[in-house]
Amino acid sequence: MSLRLSSLDPNEPRAAKGLRSIRLPAFGNSLTDECRQIAGRVIEEGSDAIEAFRAAANVLSKNSNARDTDFEFNGSAPANPDRAPVEEERAFTTPPTESQQDYLDNRQPESSISPAEVGTPASDDLRNAFLPLYDRSSDCNPFAMGLDLSACQLPKYLQTQVVYDLVHYYDHVVAAVMPWLDGPGNAWRTIILPLAIECEFLLLAILALSAEHYSSKMGSTYTSNTGPLSASWRDRSLHLLARSLRTELSEEQTTVSRGPACAMLATILVLCNLEMIRCDNAVWRIHWKAARTIARRWTSSHHPPPNLDPGFDFLIKEAFVYDVFGSSTTFRDEDQISSAVVNADDPFLRWLQLIQEVTIIERRRHANLPVDEFPLHNADMHALQQAFATATNSSLFLSKHSKPEWQGLESLESDLVMLLNIYQQAGLLYSYQALIDAGKSATARSICVETIISGIRQIQNMKAIQHDLVWPYFLVGTESRGNDDRKNFAQAGLLEAMHSTAFSNCVPALEFLRRFWTTDAYTVPLWLQFARQESHQGMDFLVI
Repeated sequence: MSLRLSSLDPNEPRAAKGLRSIRLPAFGNSLTDECRQIAGRVIEEGSDAIEAFRAAANVLSKNSNARDTDFEFNGSAPANPDRAPVEEERAFTTPPTESQQDYLDNRQPESSISPAEVGTPASDDLRNAFLPLYDRSSDCNPFAMGLDLSACQLPKYLQTQVVYDLVHYYDHVVAAVMPWLDGPGNAWRTIILPLAIECEFLLLAILALSAEHYSSKMGSTYTSNTGPLSASWRDRSLHLLARSLRTELSEEQTTVSRGPACAMLATILVLCNLEMIRCDNAVWRIHWKAARTIARRWTSSHHPPPNLDPGFDFLIKEAFVYDVFGSSTTFRDEDQISSAVVNADDPFLRWLQLIQEVTIIERRRHANLPVDEFPLHNADMHALQQAFATATNSSLFLSKHSKPEWQGLESLESDLVMLLNIYQQAGLLYSYQALIDAGKSATARSICVETIISGIRQIQNMKAIQHDLVWPYFLVGTESRGNDDRKNFAQAGLLEAMHSTAFSNCVPALEFLRRFWTTDAYTVPLWLQFARQESHQGMDFLVI
């Protein structure tokens, strides 16, 4: 599950292109080859996430020699056919500088544009014939902030109409798919966007995310003469982020500055979402490790977090959510973010705590480690049912009394109640799979599956809930071996979630399910055993 709301048009022309056959779509440039080698070492050797950022920063710095003042992205994508293009938007019409040339020479060769071609001017008519036409009037979200970036103090290379358009796209489209429910208090707007105006690497990450999402949704790519802008902005964001992390995590640094702390964690979370569009789980894991490291550091007694900052509370909670769901399908990381860092008034905290505890117990049991300290270590099915029923009741109460950002969304109240009930059953199903003998829990698991399917079918505003159902769809799939109706239901749900949101993060999970469905139920009783076996072979997947 990705605690997001799907509010995108399900009839998009290309959002799910290639997904029906579960082939990885072609996305923009990935990290350089050297960065990918670093990613492999991090995953295989368990290196500290910050060291990965340091190494990545060194690679990017060596390859680009980019300075803050001369690293320019001249993107092209006129948003309004009635508006004349401004000078900053034009592609390079002179040969690139030495630093730009070095950057081009070391990029992954996914672009067909050679360095020599970058300096070749093209007529506006010819170039614009292949560019996206973004019509702002097509995206009118009533909850958008409507920031006027032309009045903001941005670096000169970001003062272009392309940047303004992509921030508008994030405000109206991308931010709407990030929380449980979109509304006037959506922190992915109200906190992230103002913070991005003050932080260059966060703004770059948002631009990369928006450009990649637009490409996935519409089939048109924002490009410059150096290649896809999403890749350029992402690499630049990583470069600046790594430099800030080195400063923040230096031995001399004894206090946490509120602004930089929030901006760094926000950037990492935005980059996580970027890689979920790109379906790059390996790079996602690097960002995930960094988020864990930062969350633990900035919530420890030695480095107290920025106090009285709702933005920091929000970001820590989001990091915790990603950690809970990321950990449920991966098997090489046990050092999770503690739930103690999350505000106790969060409606979904108790449910998330239960899922985290179940995951930790299952992993520790498999490793023959003690589990007596965990309340659920000896829970039977009845105790698990009580625990999740209590968590659901808590969520229902707190969602009505402590989530002001949901005010005015009463039309979705019945669907929200149904969604919480679906997650109660999904949590139970996962707990039975992880903690209870497969034979003893078979009937109870089947009841959970049928209850989840029935609940999903009762949702009235599927467009508003679609992506929140990814985790339940996956769990239904894990109980579908030999049952074509369940298989079809799980597959159709995951595919539609990716189609409607333009995120491709479920592709590896669906591929995993299809492999699992071919296994023998007597040899491999449950999916967790099969997933662990594949994880040892380096085949990980995320359901977020």
